[in-house]
Amino acid sequence: MQYSFRLPNADYLGFPATAQAISETAVKAEELGFDAILVNDHVIVDDGPRSVPWRNVYDPLMVLSYVAALTARIGLGTSVLIMPYRNPVVTAKMVATLDQLSGGRAIAGVGAGWSQPEYDALGVPYRERGARTDEYLRLWQACWEPGPTTFKGRFFSFEDMHVNPKPVQQPHPPLWIGGSGKPSLRRAARFAQVWQPTPTPLPDLIANRAYLHDYSAEIGRPEPPRTRMSFRVNLASITGFSGSGSDRPTGYGTVDQVASDMKRYRQEAGLEEFQINCHDCGDLQQLLDTMDALVQDVLPKVES
Repeated sequence: MQYSFRLPNADYLGFPATAQAISETAVKAEELGFDAILVNDHVIVDDGPRSVPWRNVYDPLMVLSYVAALTARIGLGTSVLIMPYRNPVVTAKMVATLDQLSGGRAIAGVGAGWSQPEYDALGVPYRERGARTDEYLRLWQACWEPGPTTFKGRFFSFEDMHVNPKPVQQPHPPLWIGGSGKPSLRRAARFAQVWQPTPTPLPDLIANRAYLHDYSAEIGRPEPPRTRMSFRVNLASITGFSGSGSDRPTGYGTVDQVASDMKRYRQEAGLEEFQINCHDCGDLQQLLDTMDALVQDVLPKVES
């Protein structure tokens, strides 16, 4: 089993993101044995209710560069970097630089995003986000290949240009593709080492994995991408959330309830990797306490 952990670089986990929270959580995640730490992304958001957790977001690549200096072995990834509204050449260079500075620990998790007002504010057509994501992934791969780069696409074209440094990891840092729609699944089959959906009901996850595996075979990929699903955790003993009742959210409740939920995904969907999101923590201490309880009490039950 492998487990990555989401850092509080946004208010998304339930309390205000701060530099202290980011650094303490990153160091603790490495000490506890998580294989990677992941950060969120949004640049500018509207005033709608869905945007509330994203009004305070520390830039993901800046955060990972900072965290790289505080850690030694843990993977450093985005989950997900909203790819289409960034200049792909500049971003390819930033990811390669992160990979060099961290000694080959970068993970390039990408998605197409969901906020049209954000795209409008950044001057990128929302309707082009899928096409741009596909092209930008090909462009990243070209930029990371040895030697000068030539690329011809719909949105970017250039010949014999130098984009350095190249990443430590070859042929490139692992690509983790987010999203659960059919286009995202096809994109994962074509490009990804890991498909990383958001928290997903078990029947939907099983169906989506089947589609991913079938499409991978259809395009001649013998080994489909691995799946690492985001899994929200809220331990009642730490946060005070009542885990009783038929409307209990998956991943919320007692240690036994959370472990049972994770074990069902392992047994019924064949899931061997989780990205842990400790949701609805009231402050940094609750997040740190939840991390300890996960490693000491929950994960051993999942693997038993």
